[in-house]
Amino acid sequence: MHPNPVETTISDEAIEWFSKLHSGRVTPEDRNRFEDWRKRSSLHAKAYADVEMFWALLDEPARRVFEREEALASEQTDATPLIRKVGQRVARRPARRAFVGLSLAAALVMYLWLPGAFRFWTSDYHTEWGERQEITLEDGSRVSLNTHSALSVEFSPERRVIKLLEGEAYFQVSHDPDRPFIVLTAHGVAKVTGTAFNVYERDDRMTVTVSEGRVRVYTEGAEDRAIELSAGLQATGSIDGIGPVLRVDARQASAWREGLLVFNMQPLAAVVDEINRYFPGKIIIADPRIRERVVSGAFDLTRPRDILTAIEKTLGLSSVNLSGALTLLYQPTL
Repeated sequence: MHPNPVETTISDEAIEWFSKLHSGRVTPEDRNRFEDWRKRSSLHAKAYADVEMFWALLDEPARRVFEREEALASEQTDATPLIRKVGQRVARRPARRAFVGLSLAAALVMYLWLPGAFRFWTSDYHTEWGERQEITLEDGSRVSLNTHSALSVEFSPERRVIKLLEGEAYFQVSHDPDRPFIVLTAHGVAKVTGTAFNVYERDDRMTVTVSEGRVRVYTEGAEDRAIELSAGLQATGSIDGIGPVLRVDARQASAWREGLLVFNMQPLAAVVDEINRYFPGKIIIADPRIRERVVSGAFDLTRPRDILTAIEKTLGLSSVNLSGALTLLYQPTL
């Protein structure tokens, strides 16, 4: 079951409030606004309680990492006492606030990931983080399954149905006018008789990109309002319906099949979301101010850590690894 978009937004707001209230810069007006927000509904109160609970669970490992960073900083500043006297207080406060935000983000990762595990257990085919798989179906159609993706197959004499439970797949469909090939997702349907197209299912939307032939895209139960896409066109499906239709580079959309990840003027937040599908562990952006920084480039998917290193150098960012599972990306304080 996909996270409810409304509840996800409330969870984000709860994290922002918790971070603000523990930043050391909260005002009486802030506290009044927070109380108004929390009392707005039971969902708000529960979301904030969940954040407090997860923070308590993650406080200890975050504190250990912070103390290690403090010790390293102390060793460095001991060698330069003049710099320490001038810059010590300025440097440490942002670091402490950053780790508050980082631990909260880690909590949200766990909160949203656990329900998704069930989709993989019930699938016919699935891939792990960083893995890709080539599948030949009983009708001769071929499926390229991207990283951390899952699907199930339901073929009958009347139709060929694929349920893309999560992630991304590229379909090369054997032509059969009497048995339509249908890809079902939580956010829409793609229907063909024989063609090649890419479907990417995310928490809040699906994206269909056509490489060859034609694909009908519609929300479930509304085939009479389907949008027909031809080669080079892309459409997105969400709770708001299907659209808009965009002309795109279909090869770029499926470049992952060639082992490449391509970005063209994409915000850092979107880039990190994509990298996380291939990265061992999880990358979390600590500072909301850097989420909209722009990234462009083509990267080798077989070396995901090099992608992170290149982005750090290009944007002037730094990262720290927490317990081998989380990588925390932030803007260093000079």
